[in-house]
Amino acid sequence: MWECVRLLKERLPAGHPQQEYLKKEFHRYEAGWQGEKRLHAKMAEFHWAEPHELLWDIGLQLGDWKVQIDGLLVTPRCIIIISSKNISGKIHFDAATTEFYRFNNEGEKMVLDDPVVQLSKHKRFLELWLEKRKIAHPPIVGVVVFTPRHCEFIAKPAGVNICKTYQVVETVYKILESRTTLADSPRPSKIRKVIEANIHPYERPPLCEYYRIEPRELMTGVKCVDCRKIAVERLYKIWRCTACGHRDPLAHKLALQEYFNLVSHKIDNKEFRRFSGIESRYIVFRMLSESGLITEGARKNRKYLKKK
Repeated sequence: MWECVRLLKERLPAGHPQQEYLKKEFHRYEAGWQGEKRLHAKMAEFHWAEPHELLWDIGLQLGDWKVQIDGLLVTPRCIIIISSKNISGKIHFDAATTEFYRFNNEGEKMVLDDPVVQLSKHKRFLELWLEKRKIAHPPIVGVVVFTPRHCEFIAKPAGVNICKTYQVVETVYKILESRTTLADSPRPSKIRKVIEANIHPYERPPLCEYYRIEPRELMTGVKCVDCRKIAVERLYKIWRCTACGHRDPLAHKLALQEYFNLVSHKIDNKEFRRFSGIESRYIVFRMLSESGLITEGARKNRKYLKKK
């Protein structure tokens, strides 16, 4: 997500009113991504003698109910949902009001959605999802991991596994050691295969729609993959950046992916010509035809859709 926000920032004029907000969004998403990297690296220290499977970034669907689970540790003792949270500052779980909030470095209070509530929803979802497929499974539990380097727990709810990144491996060991292996638990590899066969990738709306930005406000043209400036010109069958001189035969593919991420999941010849600045409909037709996209409609009114 953070990379897509950067693409949107680069396509908006410097003085656009959303630039400052998108700058904050970029840093927020980048921090979350870095936090997840630290969590994945820390879990590399997890070594358990019994069979187990560790899965990351799992998108599942039950009817219209869609969830995105950060991590899942499957063992014969229990299934542990790992929920990653990039929330820094002084962290409060208020037992009296059931509110969750934090104070930032400036002392400002911000009330947020309680991650424990989300974890409970994910546990309930996974139980229903496995039961629908008639898969016997051990108990499902969870742990909320706060990934920022700078966060302090002021109050935590009782009976809930909540920790920081450096504590996650020991927390997981304690959860497993408190459980016993059930005789009828399926092999972790069986559950992993069923989940992987039913992955439903999360598809967020294009960012112009998400941030309510008019797509016509975006700067058009093909971007250099090297210096990231929109200063690329077409020279026969190759692109050349007028800013840094970088040459690339496939620079238009970046523009196409930008369009899908920022504007719409569907494009036609005329719209790609407008977005890329390429005047020839025949050149654009060849580019779109060779991009491995899903096609919809006859050639004259053909639209191209990105693959999921």
